[in-house]
Amino acid sequence: MAEERSEDRVGRLSAARRELLALWLAEEPSEVTGSTPHADPATAEEHVLARVWREVLEVERIGVDDDYFALGGDSIHAIVIVARAREAGLHLTAQDLFEQRTVRALARLAVPVEETGLPEAEAPDRADLPLGPMQQGMLYHSVGGSSAGAYVVQVTCRLVGDLDRDAFRAAWQEVVTATPALRACFRFAEGDEPRQVVVPDVVVPMDFTDWRPLSTEERTARLEEHLDADRERGFALSEAPLSRLAVFQEADDRHVCVWTHHHLILDGWSQQHVLRDVLDRYDALVRGERTTPPSRPSFAAYLDWLADQDPAADETYWRDRLAGFGAPTRVAGPGCVDGQVVAARRREATLRISEQATEKLGAFCREHGVTAGSVLTAGWGLLLAGHHSVDDVLFGVTVSGRPAELPGATEMVGLFINTLPLRLNCPADTTATRWLANTQHTMAELREHQHLPLSRVERAAGRGRSGGLFDSIVVVENFPTWVGDGSGSARLRVEEPAVLIDEGYPLVLEITPGATVLLRARYDPNRLDHARVHAALVALETYVDALGSDPTTTLAVLRTRMVERWQEHVDEGRRSSRERGEQRLRAARRRAETVTEPETTSGGDR
Repeated sequence: MAEERSEDRVGRLSAARRELLALWLAEEPSEVTGSTPHADPATAEEHVLARVWREVLEVERIGVDDDYFALGGDSIHAIVIVARAREAGLHLTAQDLFEQRTVRALARLAVPVEETGLPEAEAPDRADLPLGPMQQGMLYHSVGGSSAGAYVVQVTCRLVGDLDRDAFRAAWQEVVTATPALRACFRFAEGDEPRQVVVPDVVVPMDFTDWRPLSTEERTARLEEHLDADRERGFALSEAPLSRLAVFQEADDRHVCVWTHHHLILDGWSQQHVLRDVLDRYDALVRGERTTPPSRPSFAAYLDWLADQDPAADETYWRDRLAGFGAPTRVAGPGCVDGQVVAARRREATLRISEQATEKLGAFCREHGVTAGSVLTAGWGLLLAGHHSVDDVLFGVTVSGRPAELPGATEMVGLFINTLPLRLNCPADTTATRWLANTQHTMAELREHQHLPLSRVERAAGRGRSGGLFDSIVVVENFPTWVGDGSGSARLRVEEPAVLIDEGYPLVLEITPGATVLLRARYDPNRLDHARVHAALVALETYVDALGSDPTTTLAVLRTRMVERWQEHVDEGRRSSRERGEQRLRAARRRAETVTEPETTSGGDR
């Protein structure tokens, strides 16, 4: 991960940096600049776009012929660039950016737009709101699901420094009061459309517990117990707030903080806005400042924008895109015991791709104009194709959902993300480079139709709620570096941030680009075993290595290598597991043989 500038380390972030750090789907910007001869901007449009690129990509010098991907651009940077360009009076789309790739080409394409201001902060009378696309499906599954822990998000971290409890509690309370999404709950009567209701007066629950007398092992065990109980406690969705905090003191200057909230109210992008606001307010309160938190643009403005959109074009796109697709590409079994679906705590398998392999991947992406996220997402589809011996596969991808054309969308707090089907065709004789270019185009096109609820996408495809279109999803994520580097507050250092979540799917592949790519799979152990899941990550590593070694290889070769490596690793894992089991059994037998009968004494029990 690139070293941050000194102003980032004390929490003084540029507006562009703060936006980019607040994303689940973000990818780490590259420091590599384009290799084309430098040409300065000439027209007014070129000057505007070059300035926006400099701010968002954090590159000091932009030439009008520099390649967007060579500068480290990706789909998330594209959202911010399009939004910034619109604020400056130029209309573009993310797909334009992906296809044109230079300031010169984009300047010719850009259309002037009238100046638009940011939406005002939430008005008091906007207490009754409709649901966004993801909220509709998530509420349906939350109410009808078998586990109270579904869609419960737990953010954990260590706070290092002299924690002022009163200021910490006050900072959270002020941010909750200023943020309608943190005061929302969900209510509906039978036969009526559900609504989200913003409650005016909400007190965020916060408990402090002293763990200083406990040993390290005891604290670890207590934390696991708390996380399990906290998750299963869930939330009463009709009562606000749908969040709570628990703070455990480990030492005089060290606390573990667990922030639990329901996914219905926040996505990861919004989550980071909230954390940033809380830490800023905490610093201000400790300094004795009595200013109020910033008023962010209204989530209601996004819902109003959605209501103004005509879904017909989106429905047509999805109907055409999914036409003729056969059986869903499943990765998991039914997870039933005597006909009953069993809820289980998610397990994880992780694999970190080496720095050398990650560098090769970066070079491949820059040369061929694709992003690491799209390459690895496509890799998951190719593995599914190879495993099922088909060319046509479908799985879920998570998109940001924030419309770049809506002023202030990058600063809003709420649930914007959506999960949608990505259908990939994987013809055996196609080269990897051509296929990946087509895949990236498909993904960019998908984002132009990202606001339709999944249930309506399923209906467009001729499928109802039962079964669904897919049971695995891919999320490209990068946790903000200001948290990871402990620079979130001038007075508190934030360490070991982590997020625990059950997204409701049997398998979620999380891809975190950076100096080394991290692959993390969260899975339902009742429906998938660890050996198979970890083997899938190993197969993706094989895919990355093969691309770096020979970009002209065909999909047939890639599929064969991936499936063979997957099967080898499954066999190795099961063999190792069997050997460990046999070793434990032999050890238990030896212990049993060494146990002597207890001495019998008179006079009753000892």
